[in-house]
Amino acid sequence: MLVSLYIKNFALIDELRVEFGPGFNVVTGETGSGKSVVLQALQLALGARAEGVSFYNPDSKCVLELVIAIGSHYKQWFEENELDYDKHSIIRREMGKAQKSRIFINDTPVKQAVLNQLTDQLFSFHSQNESYSFLKNAEQLDFLDEQARQQILVDDYRKKYKSYKALNDEYEALRGRSEEMEREWAYQQHLKSELDALNLEHINQEDLERRYEILSQSEKIQSIIDELNGLFESEPYGLNEQLRQAQRLSSSLVKASESFAEINNRMQSLAIEAQDLYLEINQSLESIDLESSALEEISALLSELHRLQQKHGVSTVEELKVKHNAFASSLGEDGSYADRIKGLEDALLKARTELEPIAYQISDARKSAAIALSGSIETVLSSLEMPGSRIAIEVSENEDLGTNGVNEVNFKFQANKGSDLLELKKVVSGGELSRLALAIQYIKGEANTIPTQVFDEIDTGVSGQVAERVAQLFEAMGERNQLLVITHLPQVAAKGSTHLKVYKEETEGRINTRVAQLTETARQEEIASMIEGNNPSETALSHARTLLTRH
Repeated sequence: MLVSLYIKNFALIDELRVEFGPGFNVVTGETGSGKSVVLQALQLALGARAEGVSFYNPDSKCVLELVIAIGSHYKQWFEENELDYDKHSIIRREMGKAQKSRIFINDTPVKQAVLNQLTDQLFSFHSQNESYSFLKNAEQLDFLDEQARQQILVDDYRKKYKSYKALNDEYEALRGRSEEMEREWAYQQHLKSELDALNLEHINQEDLERRYEILSQSEKIQSIIDELNGLFESEPYGLNEQLRQAQRLSSSLVKASESFAEINNRMQSLAIEAQDLYLEINQSLESIDLESSALEEISALLSELHRLQQKHGVSTVEELKVKHNAFASSLGEDGSYADRIKGLEDALLKARTELEPIAYQISDARKSAAIALSGSIETVLSSLEMPGSRIAIEVSENEDLGTNGVNEVNFKFQANKGSDLLELKKVVSGGELSRLALAIQYIKGEANTIPTQVFDEIDTGVSGQVAERVAQLFEAMGERNQLLVITHLPQVAAKGSTHLKVYKEETEGRINTRVAQLTETARQEEIASMIEGNNPSETALSHARTLLTRH
């Protein structure tokens, strides 16, 4: 329950404290007196977004502070958010022109989202705009679900439907591009197959290119080697024979004198090295002769390798391996797109099989609730001087699953007996809509655990006996919850257990908005002014006393 609201340096308010009572609080005041300013301050203190805020003194900060009586069953929430619990908790919000908004709960700073978690459980606001929003089918459906007490099931369904919808979107996208994507898959498969054929793991490109270079010059190499062999073996003065003769002569030098031993050793080494060189030259020739048949194969392999490197924009075997692995990974994960579409079809069928029973369970609950709810609304409307009105809640089913299951909900209204049942937005008048909105809030309040409800001129468009009925309904609601009702109706004002008047006064050459809690005598004058205007007559005062006596 809201105990008090403190406002400092906000709009037309320099400093103000408003005390609230339990039950039915009424707020009155002339148009332009500042009722909306007080309401905006309350909403900001409760966590509304601070947009376009004005300050009484732009150079000072604004402070908004609430004292709220909170039941002990909220202790767990305070503990979970590491906040001190107090049965009279204080919410404070500080704002400045050049500083960021700061929020505190019992002197502990909190984020706006944390504050909203708490205040959304404690307060609800209802305005004329909200009345018009009920003309939307989505609002009607939410109300019906609330009355059907299926909200947990509806939330579970919507969560699962979101996943189902994502699957379906993917399926439709794939199906729409199936031919194009199947071609892409086949092309990737072709690219991988080309690389598979190369057997990249067993290719050494440098070695292949070296062998190709040798084999492509085999005839020239063989001719040179033949000529070299001729130099080594020609008679009678071939290189081999001359080196053997040189060996014999160097050996003779050593026999003549040991001082030629080093020359002899070098000569012996030269002869051995020449013989090894001769043998290696001939072995190379034999190797070339053995591989000459592989020239065509090596040439074809290098040609394919160079083609694929150019095709994929790379220059090494290692880079081709990376490409190959990428194709293998993509094809391994995705399979053909026909397979993927089939997989999604199976997943969609499974998801739909899970969703449909939930959707029809919700639908059955909505149909049952619709019958009871239409009767409840008609009963309340009858008490608001609309005895001939009728509400029909149509709950239709379709085969397609949607965010709301298989249903579409439409509230239809008949204002008078004999007239047609038509959609609300086509037939309801302003006064009828106000009473309908009030009836809905009354019904919501029967099961509503929110302690404080704020109504901002929701009774606009009614008068006379209807206004008296509206006042009685507010009075009944005030017995269940704390109500803050901003009103222009004297009948409603007279029913309040606490009466607050918003007015303006001039202080030091500036206009200030003020709020006063009225005494019984002051209430008579205020209600008489609401009936007749300023300086009410004795007749108006008498009428005001009568209204207060009925209370």
